[in-house]
Amino acid sequence: MEKAPPSRQPASWADIPVELAGLVLGRLPAHVDRVRFAAVCPQWRTAAGQGGVPPPMPMLLLPDTTVYSLPGSEGFHFPACTGYTDACGTGNWLVFSGEDGCFLRDPFTNDTVTVPALSRNRFQRVGDESNDEAGCSWLEMCKGKLPDAYKIIFCSPHLIAAIFSYRSVQITRVAVCQPGASSWWSVLGNGPLFVDIVFHQRKLYALSCVDTLFAVDISVDHSTGDPCVSQIQQVIGGLEPWSNMFLPDGVLITRVNYLVESPGALLLVYREIDLRFTRNWNKIEILEAERSRFEVYEANFDQSQWAKVTTIGDDQVLFLCRRFGRSVNISHKEMPGDRIFFMDNDGYSKKVSSTCSVYDMRDGKMSTPLPMVSWKPGTVFATWLLP
Repeated sequence: MEKAPPSRQPASWADIPVELAGLVLGRLPAHVDRVRFAAVCPQWRTAAGQGGVPPPMPMLLLPDTTVYSLPGSEGFHFPACTGYTDACGTGNWLVFSGEDGCFLRDPFTNDTVTVPALSRNRFQRVGDESNDEAGCSWLEMCKGKLPDAYKIIFCSPHLIAAIFSYRSVQITRVAVCQPGASSWWSVLGNGPLFVDIVFHQRKLYALSCVDTLFAVDISVDHSTGDPCVSQIQQVIGGLEPWSNMFLPDGVLITRVNYLVESPGALLLVYREIDLRFTRNWNKIEILEAERSRFEVYEANFDQSQWAKVTTIGDDQVLFLCRRFGRSVNISHKEMPGDRIFFMDNDGYSKKVSSTCSVYDMRDGKMSTPLPMVSWKPGTVFATWLLP
């Protein structure tokens, strides 16, 4: 009588070779799925730590700290984001208010960087300002006024840059500081009205309200050790001037500009928005954002001009919001490239709910990647997080 073959134990998921596990990981674009992948067993955790896979997709962070992973997932609460007061322009830092100022925190690693209080600022002038009467007048108006940090970006462990805004006099200025509660903000006391900044290829750039790009050179004040602006010079002129247009059917056409880092390039993205509005005692109230159109330009530094592009590449996706703009490499079949993710109501109205939308550069069509997700405007803005 033949003996029955010995029974085989069912194969374990841990028996999958690390190389094969890495291929599985590469098919998971959502950060939350990769976290779950690494939690399966030590072998899979090893595969997750070896790298060699495309970066995970950004996560949508709502004002109530609910987070959604793309291309689609159930929302979950992210405790490390609780209490954030603003987004940071680099994507993996959030701004929090502290007793002596504010601090930046990476919610994924809990790394923390302190920055000076906004009241700790020193105005500086660059170049020959003897005839700059406008600059002198605004310096007088700003005395004793506390600015708002319009946008903060973490450039390096030794440099943080920001745009300061003075709402009472409708002025914005570039400011830099060294991380540390005892340091000071060095505020550039001259220059145009700035609307965006970006740290691109180890250099700080600032965009004016008329789309002129400036290179901002940073040096160190040897008496204090704090960074300061040593030179600011125009590198690219502006495009055609733009002004808001009111149509008779209650539509306000406005435009928002974003500076976006892309692999080896610096992009200027125009978002043209049709806003349905009503006039209430000469006050404009936004009812909804009806439609958006996008134009993309690349900085041509050799010819000192913006060059219009019709595609951002099949392997690239742009993520935009009020404080953030970034190009992300895509190599997942689950998500096509050459698209722009954005927030419909990105702080334009405090009464209108917002959703996340996608603009396709190939045909100009829009879609909704998270159709069941919407949120009411809060005291802070929704933003994108880059794991």
